[in-house]
Amino acid sequence: MRIRGGFTLLLVALFISACNLRRPQVTLTLAPIETSTLAPIDATAAPELAETATLTPSMTSSPIATVTEMPSATPASPTATETAAPSPTPILPPTSTPTSSATAAEDDTPTATSPPTADGLRPTLTFPPTMDDTEVAQLLATRPPLPTQPADGTAASPPPLTAATASTPVLTRSADSDQLIDSTPLGTPPPAEVGVRERLPPPSPTLFQPTVAVRPEWIPPTISVESLVPPFGVRGASVFQYNVDADQAFSFPDIPPLAGGVRLFLPNPIDANSWVRTDHFGIVRFRPIDAAQEGMITRSPYHEGYAVPSIDVNKNRVVELDWSADGMQFSFRIDPPQGTDTSNAGVWFWQPIVDPAHGAAYAVIRDCPADGHLSCQLVNRVGNPWQWQTRGVQWSPIRGSNTLLLTVRLTAKGRNALALVEATRDTNYARQQPRFVRYDYGYWNPNGQGIVVSGRRPDDIVIIGEVNNDWSGERVILNGSERGLWLRDAVRRPNGEIFALGRKGKPGSGPVALFDSAGVQLTPFIGDAAPEDLRWFPERDAALVSVRGRQYVVEVDSRRVTDVTDRLSDPQFEARAPAVASGLTGLIENSQYAPGEQLRLLQPLNIRQEPSTARPPIGSLQTGDYIAILAGPHRDSRYVWWQVQTASDVIGWIAGQIDGAPTIGQF
Repeated sequence: MRIRGGFTLLLVALFISACNLRRPQVTLTLAPIETSTLAPIDATAAPELAETATLTPSMTSSPIATVTEMPSATPASPTATETAAPSPTPILPPTSTPTSSATAAEDDTPTATSPPTADGLRPTLTFPPTMDDTEVAQLLATRPPLPTQPADGTAASPPPLTAATASTPVLTRSADSDQLIDSTPLGTPPPAEVGVRERLPPPSPTLFQPTVAVRPEWIPPTISVESLVPPFGVRGASVFQYNVDADQAFSFPDIPPLAGGVRLFLPNPIDANSWVRTDHFGIVRFRPIDAAQEGMITRSPYHEGYAVPSIDVNKNRVVELDWSADGMQFSFRIDPPQGTDTSNAGVWFWQPIVDPAHGAAYAVIRDCPADGHLSCQLVNRVGNPWQWQTRGVQWSPIRGSNTLLLTVRLTAKGRNALALVEATRDTNYARQQPRFVRYDYGYWNPNGQGIVVSGRRPDDIVIIGEVNNDWSGERVILNGSERGLWLRDAVRRPNGEIFALGRKGKPGSGPVALFDSAGVQLTPFIGDAAPEDLRWFPERDAALVSVRGRQYVVEVDSRRVTDVTDRLSDPQFEARAPAVASGLTGLIENSQYAPGEQLRLLQPLNIRQEPSTARPPIGSLQTGDYIAILAGPHRDSRYVWWQVQTASDVIGWIAGQIDGAPTIGQF
């Protein structure tokens, strides 16, 4: 019995020994990770990692458990290195589990385990949760993938909070703002511990941010300040009748606020730092070329210390201003209110010869609208007509010319006429009645050679025509009377096109619309009555029509009619870039930055197709990203915008300044 039992024990021992020979022996050691333990990344299988997957030296100092398999007579299973599919995670050696596969090698990272137990049994291995994209990126020392900005302009949704990311602030960006805000939920718990040993803080990744490969062909030419399209107010300023009270500030680009209110304002065509205006009381104030400050006329028709309590009692009330083509002289038309002294009624001009700070003024025509006016006593009236009142003044477009084209109302005849006068320093010149030619309306050709006439000619036939500068050689362009049309204020544009205002019917019978030289109506009617006054912008691309106290702008190219009365009552003209931002096709000269200059972002920013938060973002940039300046600046109420090229060759607009704080600069 004892022998049989001993033999049984011997068989059991031999069986156990045979099993131990077939089972692989496992030892656990702690060793630093070497770069060589990671298989090279296949650039074709994972192109998004081919250029950025690098190992930082700081990663080699963290101890981690490795598994070493003892030699065995049984052929080993294929390793993960031989069979691993493309993955952004490092490839690990196989575990001692015989069923380990490529999937396990890709997804699992073993942690340190306890040493073998005294009974010789194999220790139990534990694994942390699968690594997320952020941990993988930190391991590879690359930047985590950024959320993309949707095309509709909404902010990209942040990734869901996990144990690995819960302590990281979540930055979100609203569609109408160019700043990122911290939207991390309050009370977010710290990341949970994983494994049996304390997790060391991950090393800070080294981020590589490429510079911009600036393409010279993408840098547009620099824009001169003079070539900028001026904002509303400067363009056509001579035609507008403003209504700014004495206690309101009135300013234009590059011109400081002007005191005393403004009625009329006209910038010098040669020098933007020179202007002429009337204040709230209708008194002329001006700043000539090279003058340090505004001046006043202190000679006739004014005098030293001239002042009035209101515009309604100003006998020298100015209702029109015009510069000469060379910007060296200007004219002003005086139309006194009823019940005041009318001796100075008419057109005067100023020359900076006697006194550059104040100068002297001379009359070129004295109006005599009706018998009994004091001005009628200062002019020699010869022949018929006997009464007239000036309605419009135009300097010749030829630089250096002193010739003025006047439109006058023949008050006793009920119709208009034209006259040519000279600006001369002769106190007796205006004593002579000028020659009146009976065309209702006339405007200089752009080159100053010839005058476009319209309305009734001397025989009362309504035409659009053209005459020489001495009133000879009439050429009819359109006979309005044959078409049953009333046509007025016809002009020739620089491109040769001719436009006029008119309607079907008789003069003064109702509101007018824009017509071309073939008699085709182009716009709806302007206002609800016949115009009280009509003036073309200097560029002849729009006209201002005054109807029953309202002011309308009719645009030739767009065929649009706009009521601008309220804008003129409270103008908001600040020093700013052109209103149409897309019109900025280059960098404005003498700007803060140079064309192609490379800068870096001081904070995350949206990049947009146009310089406006109303336009959806086309992407986003991060702190430290490089950009190159292409165009700008464009300013609005909160932002200073610049068009830039990014390192990935995206072109768009970013807010380089927000509420006065810079968002781009040199690092």
